[in-house]
Amino acid sequence: MKNILAFIFTAIALTLTAVDYNTSFNTSLTKGKLQTADSILSVWSAESPDDPELFPARFNMLLNCARSEMMVLSTEPAQKGEELVLADSTGRSAGYLRNETEWLDSLVDKAFTEIDRGIAAYPDRIDFYIGKAAAASITERWNITIETIGRLLDREKENGGHWLESGNKSVANADTILADAVFERIGEFYNTESRELIESALPLIDKAAQRFNHDIRIINIAGAIYYGLGNTNEAMKYFTEAMKITPDDAIPLTNIAYIHYQDGDTAKALEIYREIEKGNYDEDSRKFASDMIAEITRPVEDMEKYFYFFRYLPHIAGNMAKLADFMDIELVNSRIPSYNKIRSPFADADIKAEEITVEGKEKKIVVWTFPMPDEIPMCRFVAFVADDNGTCRVFTLEKSFENYWVVGTQDGDGHSNFGEIPLPDDAKAFVKALGKKKLLE
Repeated sequence: MKNILAFIFTAIALTLTAVDYNTSFNTSLTKGKLQTADSILSVWSAESPDDPELFPARFNMLLNCARSEMMVLSTEPAQKGEELVLADSTGRSAGYLRNETEWLDSLVDKAFTEIDRGIAAYPDRIDFYIGKAAAASITERWNITIETIGRLLDREKENGGHWLESGNKSVANADTILADAVFERIGEFYNTESRELIESALPLIDKAAQRFNHDIRIINIAGAIYYGLGNTNEAMKYFTEAMKITPDDAIPLTNIAYIHYQDGDTAKALEIYREIEKGNYDEDSRKFASDMIAEITRPVEDMEKYFYFFRYLPHIAGNMAKLADFMDIELVNSRIPSYNKIRSPFADADIKAEEITVEGKEKKIVVWTFPMPDEIPMCRFVAFVADDNGTCRVFTLEKSFENYWVVGTQDGDGHSNFGEIPLPDDAKAFVKALGKKKLLE
């Protein structure tokens, strides 16, 4: 059974003491009795057409009517949420079963039109804005979320923070309610991991950080968002502001130290982490700082070629969700090893990455070409192939005895080979050879 939506009435804790249409409607809606709620709404509208609480009631009613849920069987894993993974006789993933929500756009549009009418009639009803923004997020109409929170902040300047709630009563703790709502929506932007959405929300995020420059949650998440976009200067600015707000909180300091570490300034990172380790901070932060000091000062180890080909690359492939990431040689060959205090046996310039489309299929494969190996069983080619689990497998072309070449793969500690082939001229020819062995099915 689907959960009933009541965006306006869960945004702010409202207490109704009288047994009236509003109470009866919300009770029926909460219990999932939509027909009863609709009947109450009809009588309520006829007898009290000017009641401001009709706007959120109609809004919630329309949204609940707009929503349907269904079980979906898919060959692709979900981007978010829980699902049941179905396995075949070999234990490999064969499909995914999950619950998905569909929205009838025409009714969602009517719901937003209705709450907009309420905002126009009662522009100081804070719950109208917050409810609309929450609904826009859950229906993934992010442009409406951004626009609504922006209007909320603009209106606050006009009304001086004097907000109303249900019954058009004054809100005593409006500043806290407003900050909580803004932080929650910004957190949703951040959690989508959509660069396009986050970039479109940056003006709002900056406006919110300026308005709530005393709220460490909003300042800190603004810094995290800018860091995620690769803008370390803006991130550092916000983390520094957060540090000033709560100097006894180590989180902004650890964020600043981490940026220095990622930028290669290990001396500054160590200075800050040591300050946290010895300072009057909470135990978890001091332990984290201690762990980072140990990590930064741990010596870098050189990978042997065998480990690189048959342990490191297969492990990365099994944990890398995007095949396109393997086109970034510097990321896989240098940056990830550096984070783990290990060093590749190859320079980035030694490796050539190519994206190749399998003939007769839409399937794409990324192949790395290495210098001609002079040791056994080192590799000339490594192919990264997306599998059904949302990760990748590797197929290697290994130099064998007497100049034979063997196609192999690695699964954990187990290595398999698929026989000999003539040395392919290039990466495209290697993909053809994999296809002939039916390894790309």
